[in-house]
Amino acid sequence: GDGEDDDLLGDFFSEVEKATEKPKPTKSEPEEEATNRIKTQLDDLGTSQSQIDRLLQVNYEWKNLNPFYVLDIPHTLDDDSIISARYRAISLLVHPDKCLDNKVRAKTAFEQVRKAMNQMNDADKRKHIRALIEEGMKQGKRAWKEECSRNSSVHPENEEGLAQAQSKATMKIFAEIEQKRREIERRKRKFEQRERAQEDDEKKKETDERRFQKEWREGERVDKRVGNWRDFQKKKRTG
Repeated sequence: GDGEDDDLLGDFFSEVEKATEKPKPTKSEPEEEATNRIKTQLDDLGTSQSQIDRLLQVNYEWKNLNPFYVLDIPHTLDDDSIISARYRAISLLVHPDKCLDNKVRAKTAFEQVRKAMNQMNDADKRKHIRALIEEGMKQGKRAWKEECSRNSSVHPENEEGLAQAQSKATMKIFAEIEQKRREIERRKRKFEQRERAQEDDEKKKETDERRFQKEWREGERVDKRVGNWRDFQKKKRTG
């Protein structure tokens, strides 16, 4: 009931915030107002289980590259207080301490939400992400129009079909960027490994050279001592 919700929200403010990275405050607002915002968001989010399932569905690592998708809000939303309330509400639902029967999956879901909010807290990143989504919407709309022109059974006014095409195009943009990022990281690691291998080779050559020089000098001293000894014996015989 409402009493339980209030208790949960009280716990959230006293405990959950300590375990999460706080969103940047945009303005001071009474705690009661913030609590009401979170309650409003909770009413729209369903159950803890449904949110965990949504955040950890098949290929979630790729789908969750879009933080607006993770927070389940339109990309046009730019009200920090609502975004912050949404983040806190989802965090409350999926926090491992609130999902004792499903703690491992809840922890993974919670990390996905926190990662998304970290991106949203960066104004430049948020602007860039919004631009990517806008591009995805345009590409998806073009793809939908092409599909409609090719297939007479597809109705151009089918909003659900258009939304799916736009979602798919947007996801593809984020996935391609992530693939490029991973490829750059892979090349960087490979380059660093090659550099380390070259350094190791050079060190080995230097060590081998020092060893050779040392052995050569020791050999030269031995040869000199042997020569001196032979000269001494010769002198003894001829003396």
